[in-house]
Amino acid sequence: MGADTEEGRLEMEQDVSASAIRELRKSLGLTQEEFAHAVAVTFSTVNRWENGHAKPSKLARRAIETLSMVKGDSVGERNSAGGSDDPSGRERR
Repeated sequence: MGADTEEGRLEMEQDVSASAIRELRKSLGLTQEEFAHAVAVTFSTVNRWENGHAKPSKLARRAIETLSMVKGDSVGERNSAGGSDDPSGRERR
């Protein structure tokens, strides 16, 4: 079954749809600006991805994949703990 997981990752790396990016961002509870910061791009880049006007680069796809793995790895527990483990990687003020 490990191969299925790797195949899924490869598919995500090769084709990240606009709706998949939007759904991931919303499921993480991030604004476009926060999501952009988490994957090291600009707000307008995330907006263009979500509207289907552009596709993420290979590097951005890797960062998005990492965020999607964080989502599956108890993001809710991290946020409810009150610590600074913000999924966007930013420190809380």
